[in-house]
Amino acid sequence: MKIRFDTTAGVYTKDWECLVNTSCLPDDETPDDLLSCGWLFDSVSICWYMSRSVRIDLAKWTPGNSGTTASSSYKWSRIDSPSIEDEGMLLNYRKERNIVNYRYDTFAQIGDVHFERGESSLGNCWHMTVHSGTSSMYPICAFEKLGTKTSPGKACWTRACQIAKERGSTHLYVYEGYGPTSVYKANSSGFEWWDGTHWTDDKNLYLECLKDDYKS
Repeated sequence: MKIRFDTTAGVYTKDWECLVNTSCLPDDETPDDLLSCGWLFDSVSICWYMSRSVRIDLAKWTPGNSGTTASSSYKWSRIDSPSIEDEGMLLNYRKERNIVNYRYDTFAQIGDVHFERGESSLGNCWHMTVHSGTSSMYPICAFEKLGTKTSPGKACWTRACQIAKERGSTHLYVYEGYGPTSVYKANSSGFEWWDGTHWTDDKNLYLECLKDDYKS
């Protein structure tokens, strides 16, 4: 692979550390190879980037009571592609959270894309998984504000794990897995995170790093 180092983010003046973003262009590496080494696919640049990410060892995963309850709050159906209504929900979700408006069809380059909509009287939710070889990816979910009482994030998360396990994947790799809003994922059985060198199931270290990286 060809690795690129981007230093345009500048310097963190508190500790005078140079901020470096690392990406790569694969050669003969498979998506499974890249994911297992801590790389994630960027659907905007069509490169792979290094990030603190989260994955679930599906052999050790079970949904748990809260995940089962959240998932059962929705009526789930697979969709071939996002409708105008879906796109509107996704756009609003991104704007509210300052998420880049990336294309979803580029994920088809690395695996089978699975779209699913969850419907509830309190609001709908939406998620996507991508399946390649023995690995699955969970790039995005979205939901309407009114649906927050039904724990849509946890519901989508549970469905993604179920779908990946049913497809025979060994691991589910999560994109938005490192951040204050993703702490609940650490409570999942089979939880692991990329510490920059290897995958570890050290939940306490994960929480300590989150506290340190996101302190005000």
